[in-house]
Amino acid sequence: MSVNMLLILFFLNCSLAHAERLLIYIEDTQPYAYAKNSNTPTPIADFVKTIAIRAGYQPEIRPLSWIGIMHLVNGSQPVIFFPVARTPFREDKYIWLGGLAHVRGYYLYKKKDRIDIQINKLEDAKEYRIGVIEDDAREQFLKSKNFKASNNSGLINISDNNEGIRLLSVGRLDLLPLSQDNFDHNCATFCQDFVTTINLGLELDLQLGANKATSKDVVDRLRNAYTSLQKDGTRQRMLGNN
Repeated sequence: MSVNMLLILFFLNCSLAHAERLLIYIEDTQPYAYAKNSNTPTPIADFVKTIAIRAGYQPEIRPLSWIGIMHLVNGSQPVIFFPVARTPFREDKYIWLGGLAHVRGYYLYKKKDRIDIQINKLEDAKEYRIGVIEDDAREQFLKSKNFKASNNSGLINISDNNEGIRLLSVGRLDLLPLSQDNFDHNCATFCQDFVTTINLGLELDLQLGANKATSKDVVDRLRNAYTSLQKDGTRQRMLGNN
């Protein structure tokens, strides 16, 4: 390693050591927090860390369940979090700091042997038990289509995608809304037991977000850092064309 490179690394480490710490929460699920079957951070997590460093912070990326993140976001303390889908319902609830991925191809999954479940259109799914995470964009989408919670059918709250797949496998759920990426990364040993029914026609823009308690200074620094990383090509190198 050259002397110049050593000096650059030295000054970078010195800068980080004196930088202000910034806690950022990531939903503790694949494919966003970790690569499949490993604890390796994903490109999205690495890019968010790069945003914070470019903004002059020393970032700590902390995994937490979506329900846990929502509990903090709805509190009085500032919270930076990702990935969060930017939807009309959420547009005025949060502060949007920059896009991370565009996800399309959400399906309702069922067990392959459930030949009794025949769904040709979304309306047909209302008579079945569908697992949804509270305050998740998929729950909000289905509620916008007049799906409701019920004991014997409709929307049933689950803690995360893993629980949903497990409950689907043992027959305590009939249907589970997942993107292809969600399914591929969260389905471990029973993947061959599930099939898709219909495409929900749902597309989501996943972003880095903040709650309204976050200061303007922090918001401006992160937004400016994001814009800078877009302009110099770093975002495309790290995330592609998502």
